[in-house]
Amino acid sequence: MDPEDVVATRLARYALTCDARDLWPEVSVAAFRACQEAVAGVAAGVLAGSDVPVTLAPPRGADARALGIAAMAAGMGPLLGYWVEVGKVRTDPALAERLAVHLEHGRRRAARMREELERVLAPLGERGIELVVLKGLDTGYRYFPEPGTRPTADIDLLVKPTDRRAAGQVLSSLGFSEEQSQQPQRGHWTLPSPGRVRSLEFAHADDPWHVDLHHSLDRKLAGGIVASVGALAPADVQPFLGFALPAAVLSPVTLLAFLAIHTSSHFYAMSSGKLVELALVIRRDFEGRQERWRAVGELLARHGSARFAYPALSLAERLLPGLIDPGVLGALRAATPSRLRRLVGGLDPGTAQRLHPYPLAELLVWAASPGQVIGAALRRIWPRTNQGFLSRRQVATIYRVRLFRTGIALARSLRLR
Repeated sequence: MDPEDVVATRLARYALTCDARDLWPEVSVAAFRACQEAVAGVAAGVLAGSDVPVTLAPPRGADARALGIAAMAAGMGPLLGYWVEVGKVRTDPALAERLAVHLEHGRRRAARMREELERVLAPLGERGIELVVLKGLDTGYRYFPEPGTRPTADIDLLVKPTDRRAAGQVLSSLGFSEEQSQQPQRGHWTLPSPGRVRSLEFAHADDPWHVDLHHSLDRKLAGGIVASVGALAPADVQPFLGFALPAAVLSPVTLLAFLAIHTSSHFYAMSSGKLVELALVIRRDFEGRQERWRAVGELLARHGSARFAYPALSLAERLLPGLIDPGVLGALRAATPSRLRRLVGGLDPGTAQRLHPYPLAELLVWAASPGQVIGAALRRIWPRTNQGFLSRRQVATIYRVRLFRTGIALARSLRLR
C-alpha cells in the first residue's frame, strides 16, 4: 500500500476510535508514555539553563522511531532538532538524524505558511480589515528560537465581529470555502483539494492547512461552557513588523491569558510543546514584571476564567518550578473547583497528553455546578454545532461510532487481561 494510503487509513480509524494505537500500532502504550516523559524531561532541562548538553535517549523498551513519534505528537520534534543542532541536547546519531528531519520540515513549513499568510494579508488589508495574527504564526516568530521550531498547522486570524462578513468575502475571492466548525467564535476556511497528511512520524512541510477566522478570543470548552478574556481593547494588541505587510499581535497580558485558556481547553491533550510555549512567553514577557502578573490575574478574575487557565499554568509550573508567580497561581487555584484541582493534580507535564485512548470524560471536566453537569450531559445525548442541533441522521451516525469505540475498547481490555 502507498505510504499516504497507509496514513489515510490509520487516520480514518483513529477518527472512529480516538486511540493512538490505531495511528502507531508499532509503538506500545508503555513505550509511548516513557518517550513522552523523556521529551518533557529534556525540555525542562534545557529551559532550566543546564550548563552542559542535556542527554536525550530512547527509554527502556523504546527506540529512536518511538521517541520521534512521541516528539511529533507533543509538538516538540523541530525544537528538539534545533537544540541538537546548536548543542543544547546530546543524543545518538540515529535519533539526531530523525530529529533533523523534523527540523528541516519545520523550517520548510514555516516558510510556506508565512508565504500563505502574506498572500491572505494583502487583500484583507486592501479592504481595510484590521486583523490580529494568533497562535503559531505569532509565537513562532516572537518567542521560539526560529519560526520553524514551533509547528504550525493553520493560519489563525482575529477580526472584529463587524468585519467578519467582509473578511469571509475576501477569503471566498481567494478560493476558500467555509466548513462547519465546532467553535461558534470562528470560521473554518479551506481551499479545494487541500491534499492529504503525508506522514504520522513528523509534521510534514506539505501537510494540508486552512484559515481559522476568529471574531472573538472566547473559547467553547467540552460540555458547551465558554471561557472568555473579554472583548479586545486597543491596549490588548500591538503592531508586529516581522512580516512583509503590517499586522498586529496580542499584547503580553492578553496573550498569556489566551494561550493558557487555549491550552487548558484541550484538557487531556495538553502537550509538552504547549507547556514549553507558555514557558517561553513567560520567560520573555513576565520575569520581574509583577504588574503584568497582577494584570493577568485581574483579567482572568474579571471574566470568571481563572479556572480555565489554571490547568495549563499549573502544569507549566510543574514542568519548570518557579516559572509562575506564586501569588497568581495561588489565586487561580483558589478560584478552581476542588474536583478540577484534583483532576489537574492527577496529571503530569509529560503525559498529560492522553492518546491511548483520548478520554471521553473531558465532557465533565469544566462543569462547576449541577446545571452545567446537566447541560454537558444533554450535549452528549444530542450533540450540536454552532449551526444548531444535529439532525437525527447525524446523531444516529454518532451513536454508531460510539458503539464501535466501545466495542474496540472492550476487545482491547479483554486482550490485555
